Amino acid sequence: MQIEEIIGKTVTNIYSLVKMEVGGLDMGECFIELDNKIIIDIPFGFSDDIWIKELDKKAINLFADLSDYPVYHVNKDNKSIKEIADNYQRQKGSLFNRLRKVLLGHDIAIKEYQPYKVDYRENKLKRIKDRKIVDFIWYADDTDKGYILFDNGYIITETTITNHGTGLAGLNLYESVNDLMNLKGNDYFKLTDKKGSRQSSRRPRR
Repeated sequence: MQIEEIIGKTVTNIYSLVKMEVGGLDMGECFIELDNKIIIDIPFGFSDDIWIKELDKKAINLFADLSDYPVYHVNKDNKSIKEIADNYQRQKGSLFNRLRKVLLGHDIAIKEYQPYKVDYRENKLKRIKDRKIVDFIWYADDTDKGYILFDNGYIITETTITNHGTGLAGLNLYESVNDLMNLKGNDYFKLTDKKGSRQSSRRPRR
């Protein structure tokens, strides 16, 4: 499949497989489903072809749950860990709480770790489900994967290998081209600027 053929296609599902090694490297792989028909790999910027591949049975469907993320607020008084621990030990040793443990079979909860407020953060993946691909972006001197641009301005790419704990392995999402430029710079190429020919121009955008 030629890279130009993804323009106009709709991303109907994205699957991800991430393997983590504590103290080592995290590895990620994405499976991009187009029009409910084929699954492709996100190509490297220097590639002219796109790999059509089989879905790994261990891969997780990132669109299976697009609900927003709950964020729990705890420790309203901003107590130190020592203050919380000392207070807990005092409460735990009281006669009332010793009787409570005998009757109920468990210790008291740590009050400071009980949520006092819940906020919700938007799951940005809902912004790319069933969106059309309008362009492909890459950087001339970049050996990383290229960037798929959607009709609403969102961008995805893939980090295949990174240091453990960065959270970057697998799918990466940007809300706009400006967000991408803030991270990578503005010396990028766009497939549509080349009018379908990856050899027609070698000047990056400024």
